[in-house]
Amino acid sequence: MAALRGFEACARYLNFSQAALELHVTQSAISHQIRQLEELLETELFARTAGAMMLTQAGVELLPIVRRFLKDFSALATRFDRDVQGPVSIELFVHDSFANTWLIPRLSAFYAKHPGIRILLNTEDFSRFDNASGQAAIRLEAREASWPGLYSEFILAERIFPVCSPALVQRLGSPETAADVLDFPVILRARSMANGEQISTPSWDYWLQKHGLTRSSLNCALVVPHSNMAVSAAIRGLGVAMARTSHISDELHTGALQKLLDEEMDSDTGYHFLCSPGRQNSPEIRAILDWLKSECGDQSPVGA
Repeated sequence: MAALRGFEACARYLNFSQAALELHVTQSAISHQIRQLEELLETELFARTAGAMMLTQAGVELLPIVRRFLKDFSALATRFDRDVQGPVSIELFVHDSFANTWLIPRLSAFYAKHPGIRILLNTEDFSRFDNASGQAAIRLEAREASWPGLYSEFILAERIFPVCSPALVQRLGSPETAADVLDFPVILRARSMANGEQISTPSWDYWLQKHGLTRSSLNCALVVPHSNMAVSAAIRGLGVAMARTSHISDELHTGALQKLLDEEMDSDTGYHFLCSPGRQNSPEIRAILDWLKSECGDQSPVGA
C-alpha cells in the first residue's frame, strides 16, 4: 500500500521530494518504495533524464489501475470505519466569514437530514487544499475560476448592496440614488498580508464602478479586515457596509440592518465547491454538495 501511494504521488508531481512532503516520509523512503515496485513488476516506472522525470509506458499503464484501487480501497475502509465508529467526519475548508454568517446557521438542518455525517470546519489557510489527501472546500473566487486537478462546481452567486443601521438612516435620511450613498460614512475592508502589503477587497470598488462613481468620493469612517467586522460595525451605527448575500441573513430579517437602496447588484464572484476528482461521487461528499446546492437555491434569510 505504501509503495502504491508513493507511486501515485510521484506520478502526480513527477518529483520525489514533493511526493515525500505530501506523504510525510523521507525522499529516500519514496525512492525505496518505487524501487520495490519496479523490482516486483520487473520494469521501470519512471524515466530519469537530464534532471527531469517522466512516466515510462509501463508507468502510464499502471497509474489508472493504482488510482482506481486506492479510491475503491479508501471507500471500503470508510464504510468499515463508519460501521465501527458511527458517524463519518468530513473536513471542510471554508472562509471564516462564510462559515460564521452563512454555513453555521444552516448546519442544524443538514444534521437533521444526515445524522450519519459530521462536518469538521477548517478555516486555516484553506488555499492549500490542492491535493488528493484533502476532502472538500468552499472557495470564493471569480465565477470563471478553475482548479486543475480538482473537481469544482459553482454553487452560489454573490450579490452586493450597501447596508447600515436604521438609526443612521433616521439621522441622515434615506438616499434616493447611488450617489446619495456617498453622503454617508463608509466602512471599508482591507487586510495586511504577511509581507506588509495592503490588499483592498473589491466590493465597494465594483459597486462604485458600476454606478459611474469614484472611490475618492467615499467618506471613509472605518477600515476593517473582515466582512463580519464590517457588518458588526454597521449594526452599531458606525457607517455603511457593502454587504454580500451570503453574509446578511438574520440582520435584515430582524431589522438590525437595512438596505440603503432596493437593488442588489450581481458581482463577478461566487462560491465554488471543491474536492478531489471522484470524491464528488462518494455518499458523504455527494450528500454535502447536494445539500449546499439546495440551500444556495434559497436566498431567503435564515429563520424567515
